[in-house]
Amino acid sequence: MSEEKTSLGWKRRLAAWWEGYELPPVAAQADAPSTCLPAPPPPPGPPGPASQAGNVSRFGRPLWTATRIEVAEKIWGSGFATPGGEDFIPYLVKPLGLNPAMSVLDLSAGLGGATRQMASTFGCWVTGLEASPVLAEAAMERSVKAGLAKQAPVAHYDPETFRHPKRFDCIFAKEAFVFIKNREALTDAIELSLKPKGQLLFTDYVYEKQAAPGPATRSWLDNEPIEPHVLTISQVVTSLQQRNLDIRITEDITDTHKNLIIQAVQTLTGFLEKHTL
Repeated sequence: MSEEKTSLGWKRRLAAWWEGYELPPVAAQADAPSTCLPAPPPPPGPPGPASQAGNVSRFGRPLWTATRIEVAEKIWGSGFATPGGEDFIPYLVKPLGLNPAMSVLDLSAGLGGATRQMASTFGCWVTGLEASPVLAEAAMERSVKAGLAKQAPVAHYDPETFRHPKRFDCIFAKEAFVFIKNREALTDAIELSLKPKGQLLFTDYVYEKQAAPGPATRSWLDNEPIEPHVLTISQVVTSLQQRNLDIRITEDITDTHKNLIIQAVQTLTGFLEKHTL
């Protein structure tokens, strides 16, 4: 089998696993070019753990399944569903100066990798919140297994209507705000959830300046399972300043982010050449 044919095969399989549909049997075995058929929609009825509200993309497909979680952890590392695993989180949160006396709210818990790492590495108490009910459930299971059910719990929440009864020393989020439509309301809620002199640290996808999206960006906007609502850097800064939040550090980590993705995909490519999921 040629190198090109093998490459096409694992790419199609990865796409099918990631998006949650089955490849036609013949195509999957022969790695011949074909059209991937989506799985039929789930039958109507009471929602189960993997089909609750909040786990369906804007195209009607499940956002997360057990298989997609398995693939995500294989790509990004155990407990992680986005780029930047356990080697990256300590660097990312270093400006917060976390210690055992501090409380942290993680608004992008995912599978709980960063939530648990902040708790276990720095001794702080971290509350993880996750927009996907399936990821939140899987994350809490992992926190329980790690013995961090109390120090790093994870629960489901709706970021569009977020409010929290407690205040925190730090609020953390990683590439999550771009998928939230009502950003102003979320920023209001974040301000109310911070203690006096509290800290907010987040990473996000933003436009450098206001301009018509190019073809690649337009394709991403049209095809991302959850609709992105991308702001410019200026819009983000203005929103924070209107709430008297003092911006101490800003950093463009685009190159670092890209390198994390490239390294993870290269590792996965090597794995798929010798194994199957």
